[in-house]
Amino acid sequence: MRRIILFILSVLITLGCSNGTPKPPSWYGKNEANASLLIGFGSAKTLDAAKANALSDIITQINVEVSSQFSSNTQRQDNLMSYNSSNDVWLNSAGIELNDVRYTKDAFENDRFYIRAEIPKSSLISQFKKQFDSTYNALNMASLNKCSTLSIKDKVRLEKALGSLRLYGTLLQTLNTASKPITSLENMLSHNTPLPTARLIVESNMPNDIITSDLAKELGYFYSLDGEATQVLKAKVHVEGANNGIKISLIFSIFDCRNNPIFNTSLDYTHYAASFDEALRFASQRVSVQLYKKIQEWIERP
Repeated sequence: MRRIILFILSVLITLGCSNGTPKPPSWYGKNEANASLLIGFGSAKTLDAAKANALSDIITQINVEVSSQFSSNTQRQDNLMSYNSSNDVWLNSAGIELNDVRYTKDAFENDRFYIRAEIPKSSLISQFKKQFDSTYNALNMASLNKCSTLSIKDKVRLEKALGSLRLYGTLLQTLNTASKPITSLENMLSHNTPLPTARLIVESNMPNDIITSDLAKELGYFYSLDGEATQVLKAKVHVEGANNGIKISLIFSIFDCRNNPIFNTSLDYTHYAASFDEALRFASQRVSVQLYKKIQEWIERP
């Protein structure tokens, strides 16, 4: 009788130990090398959550690959990559769509669902190529190649486009697929970094260092001012004053290296103060800030 009791106790202990740490199916997590597929695994309390985790596993594999590639590229090409070194934080929002997904294995064990998901690499390659080409073709190459010095609008657009081109180019690289070379675009951006150069010309019926200084300050957020630059920022200023009031009218244009106007605007501001000089200082600041806003709107306009 004692032997029977000991036997039952040993069986119960064995069962208790085996159930203490539930094990997944034998195939779960075994990611055999496959040249044509990306494979992911997921588990959860519900089937849908397990599938989502399997897809997340695939995305994570791609992100890890690309993060490694970006680190490598940054080390090799620091002079061109340093200003865009935050690309790796964009990976999770790269717009990756997992189409053609197949769930090849599933199981329900230990009150959990286990899933194995597969996606053809060719599906992702097609998607990344399409996104790369769309971004590349959206660049106005004729405008970019017209002058070695870019407008601030083209510089900002090129910088943003290169971020996407590098990202999708590296995603393709992780899948052993080449993309169009972008070295010429990187060199173009490097030439205009941190800011493109421009020459400021101020014409006024009342030449004043205050107005010129305020305009130069606001324009300095967009251009590196250089008296020898081929790109021209032209400001025609008209000042009217009476009874301690000042009205400043401004006509402003940006000309490219071939003297073609690429941006025009006009604005004015009136201010009254206790003295002429005080009114002039305030009106000059306001007109210059308004010009900054106009240029910013132009940059952001599609």
